[in-house]
Amino acid sequence: MAPAAAKQLTVALLAEVLSVKGISVPPGASEKLLLHAEEMLLWNRSIRLTAITDPAEIAVKHILDSLLLLSFAPFPGRTLDFGSGAGYPGIPLAIVLSDARLVLLESSRKKCAFLSRACTMLGLRNAEVVPGRITAKTRLPIGRFEQIVTRATLPPSEAAALLVPYLSPGGRLLLMTGPGRERGGESGEREAAGGEAMLPPGAAHGRRERFDLPLGMGSREIREILVR
Repeated sequence: MAPAAAKQLTVALLAEVLSVKGISVPPGASEKLLLHAEEMLLWNRSIRLTAITDPAEIAVKHILDSLLLLSFAPFPGRTLDFGSGAGYPGIPLAIVLSDARLVLLESSRKKCAFLSRACTMLGLRNAEVVPGRITAKTRLPIGRFEQIVTRATLPPSEAAALLVPYLSPGGRLLLMTGPGRERGGESGEREAAGGEAMLPPGAAHGRRERFDLPLGMGSREIREILVR
């Protein structure tokens, strides 16, 4: 796929990017994915949601990146998007998987306001925005989940220790990681070099998939951690 010289994020550009990875979406989903991105850029003028504003980069690094999780489908039960931020990957998953139930957890009240606006605008009845912060000393009353997804929020070992307690038996944590610098600190860089994250009791390593992103925009790895 040749580098795109797009001035605007369009359905055609998005379809081209998704087709590179063989991803298809339901009718009407592309328009909603674009509407979410446009609303993000509008809000980005007043609150920090993303450093990515180029149309091609949004298509690849936000939308396609989120939908790479479809290689781990299906998504039964409830799915937590930890550190949802601008809504990636939770909102794209809610758009393309109408039967999925997403909880978008975000500690910033301003970002929660954006997420709530986006979900209402898109008519996403299968997504719920929850303000809150998970820490080692804080247990949030949000129940347990069949899946937890998170995008480059913490090094894998730290994310596993923090999030595995929120998984139901038989559940899984899907860690989306990019270059070592996105993972934070030396521990993230060591794990980026190929080391496995240390896991809490009752957890085990599952699949580990690496994807090259289109347009020479780097790579993405998704690590699956299973709970017995």
